[in-house]
Amino acid sequence: MIRISTLPLIESTEQFHAAKQILLVDVLFVGDAPRDMREYIKNNHGGFVYEKKTYVPITLTGAPESLLANVQKPITFKFDRGFENNYFFDSELEVAIWHKKLYDISALVNEPSIAFEREESFIIERYLSGVIPFPAKPEEIKLLTLPSKAPAIGTTAMKGLKPVRK
Repeated sequence: MIRISTLPLIESTEQFHAAKQILLVDVLFVGDAPRDMREYIKNNHGGFVYEKKTYVPITLTGAPESLLANVQKPITFKFDRGFENNYFFDSELEVAIWHKKLYDISALVNEPSIAFEREESFIIERYLSGVIPFPAKPEEIKLLTLPSKAPAIGTTAMKGLKPVRK
């Protein structure tokens, strides 16, 4: 069993592209499921409750190219009893790196199967309670900009004023 908390974290886009195998870790909100289904997910699929909402940790492994190829495509998680939920990777690689969702598992590429330990407190701390918002890109300050349409002088009346008759 592998502990996610001990895996090497990907901290730059260069590390992401250099990795042979990556692991994406996130949480999936399943609180919109019926109550008995939420209980079933908690008991059988590793789900947990945080602030009265039910989540299940998700782990996706693959090559970096496959993650980028599946951007904005839903990844459907099907649970027993007909319930399913979709996960979307939003194509912002820098955001995923900022939120510490990507791990380098190139050392495990020859393993026939990979199993992870249940680290509920680590998942809650990293992906729910300890989330720091990604800093927004500052807008460029433009001192002078050319108008998109050149104004025509004297062709239209100013608002609130009437044209003067000759």
